[in-house]
Amino acid sequence: MKYSPKQYAQALYESLAETRPEHHELVLDNFALLLKERGDLEKFAEIETAFLEYEKAAKGIKTANVTAARQLTGTEEQTIMHKLNQYLDHKVELKTQVDEGILGGIVVRVDDKLIDGSIK
Repeated sequence: MKYSPKQYAQALYESLAETRPEHHELVLDNFALLLKERGDLEKFAEIETAFLEYEKAAKGIKTANVTAARQLTGTEEQTIMHKLNQYLDHKVELKTQVDEGILGGIVVRVDDKLIDGSIK
């Protein structure tokens, strides 16, 4: 049976959560051996990405994708993050990108929510 990167990530996360920190290196070594035995070492980058997503979800952190007309300043990012934390009642992590097709404002996507405050 083949496992998806998400399944591997969940299993690794749960294994690490159930062991003491001094045993984490052994768990990771065994995980790498398992991937090698199953011929799934090439999935490592996908597993890592899925692991980080799973870890964030377990900690209640949501990712907000913010698209703006120009690069946001640190102050602007902090303000947006603060407002989203209040609005969503979750801790939020921002991923920003620039879209020159937007004349002004921002577009925010979090899960299935879309906040479009842009001018196109």
